[in-house]
Amino acid sequence: MGSCAFTMNSMSQLLKPLAAACLLCASLAQAQSSAELPDQVQKVEVKAARTRLVPYKELFYPMAKAVQQSLSGRAALAVQLRPAKAGVRTDDLAVWLEGGGESLPVRAGEHGLYIVPVADRIAQQDGSFSINKNPSDLRVNLVLVPTLASDAWTVGEVRRLLHDVHAALDPLVPWHHRFLMWAFTRKLGVSVCSLSPSGHVDVRDGERLLASYPTSEPARNHANAPVYCHRFTGNEDFDPRARLVLPEDAQVLLI
Repeated sequence: MGSCAFTMNSMSQLLKPLAAACLLCASLAQAQSSAELPDQVQKVEVKAARTRLVPYKELFYPMAKAVQQSLSGRAALAVQLRPAKAGVRTDDLAVWLEGGGESLPVRAGEHGLYIVPVADRIAQQDGSFSINKNPSDLRVNLVLVPTLASDAWTVGEVRRLLHDVHAALDPLVPWHHRFLMWAFTRKLGVSVCSLSPSGHVDVRDGERLLASYPTSEPARNHANAPVYCHRFTGNEDFDPRARLVLPEDAQVLLI
């Protein structure tokens, strides 16, 4: 199943990562000689330092909840964390959602995206995302990741998703950012992408081929790897029941 994502770079202006010194705390027990304790094996647990990255309640929680309520089964909200400067590693990055004494590990999924949990209790405790890195080393983006199966795409689903993205997220954007958000999302489309510039997306009515589009437009996926796409705007003149037959290696991006 291809992953469909909507990168909201403009929203990163709303986030105010809190820089803090990275501190490694390890409790090391005093070693004892093997002569005194021949059968005892000492265990030492070293925990990675956690630094607050961004607050959860103000933006991430309401957006994740709105996506869950309006786009359930079709999309989820994710965080994309990219290096803000050269030399920053992300292959050893760890992310937690923490608050009120609770700590929830958030695992990286496809293309290194972290699905934002809907955690009511942590939101009530003014929780935040924490990482094992310096927050100033990372750039934070919000990404919409549809969960629709690759064989479930139709022209109608494309139109419905584009409409519902606006309906779910627009009310959550502060008024002073709404024009920027409108300018960005009014051109939003569903791009079907392949690793090959010679791939095709077919539009079919049953077994009848209505159209075949090459994936020829260069783009970048959320792992910053090159892909080739064909973009659907939702205004295509097809019956909403017409099926989209995606390439075998399809990645579907909301861009």
